[in-house]
Amino acid sequence: MLVKETLKRCRSGQERVDAARRRLAHSHRLLNRAWWTAGASDGEALGTTGVIHIDCRKPSGEPSEYLLSFGGNRDGVGAFSLGKAIGFDHLTAFLRNLGVPDPAMRTALQVLMAEPHHKIQNVTLTRAHIRELGL
Repeated sequence: MLVKETLKRCRSGQERVDAARRRLAHSHRLLNRAWWTAGASDGEALGTTGVIHIDCRKPSGEPSEYLLSFGGNRDGVGAFSLGKAIGFDHLTAFLRNLGVPDPAMRTALQVLMAEPHHKIQNVTLTRAHIRELGL
């Protein structure tokens, strides 16, 4: 009985890993398309400008978890995942690494105290940012 339950959980975990791998591959395809559209190449400091979407998950009794994505203008449509941050300090560091200006960062933190979603418009993501994030 215990072996069956363990195998069931392992298979379930593997399905989640496979799903995450597919989402990551999809994000890479979207990112490559965005770079092609912006006309950037490896040697250029140019980037692509878009919207950073921040979604807050608030588990009870734990620090808030923030999911960040970049891309589409409407509710993350066409966006790809940048990663997640736990708590305001980690979120602030993440946004600073992406080159988000301080006023936009302060606004985002204030909005996220009351709302579960916020968009930061006109953020330019460069190849250096992508390399730092390991995408």
